[in-house]
Amino acid sequence: MKYALKACVAAVALMAAVPASAALTIVADCDETLPDPNAVACGGYYAGNLNSNSPTDEADLQTALDLLLGAGVVDYEFTEVEGTKDFFELDSGILEFDDTLFGSQVFSLHFGGAGEYDGDVTVLYLFDFGTTGADSVDLNQDGFSNGIIITPPGVPEPATWAMMLMGFGAAGYAMRRRRRSAELPQVA
Repeated sequence: MKYALKACVAAVALMAAVPASAALTIVADCDETLPDPNAVACGGYYAGNLNSNSPTDEADLQTALDLLLGAGVVDYEFTEVEGTKDFFELDSGILEFDDTLFGSQVFSLHFGGAGEYDGDVTVLYLFDFGTTGADSVDLNQDGFSNGIIITPPGVPEPATWAMMLMGFGAAGYAMRRRRRSAELPQVA
């Protein structure tokens, strides 16, 4: 009986932790090997244009980001990424970037009715352009309408971790040394 109660509590906790995705409708599965360079992961194709400034689309895009990256990784706000719509230039299905992109980037791409899907859809791709970067992505699909870029928080480089650990060690050493000097008796 205890196990059944624990299972029910765990199920309720899990349902509360997972973002609600009832408003999102998946039209088709996506393929991370479709764009060139390949994406690390993808989410979608979701019905509608999630890249607009409506509260419903903003909430749906946040849910789609949570499903792609994990809940709480990115707190998306449209006002912060709206300017990235101008970053894309489309040339025969190839997105040409104004600047070289590095590291992890999430592209939320809207495809209108000219694409292979019924009506308009939005797909999310997670790319890792690393330290070499990328100047373009070949979408290998028609109907691109607009897109926004969302940069997830990065993982620190190994050198950054080493510097942090050295700093923690130095702070610990200084605290320990200060404590020992306070314990020494005063000689008059």
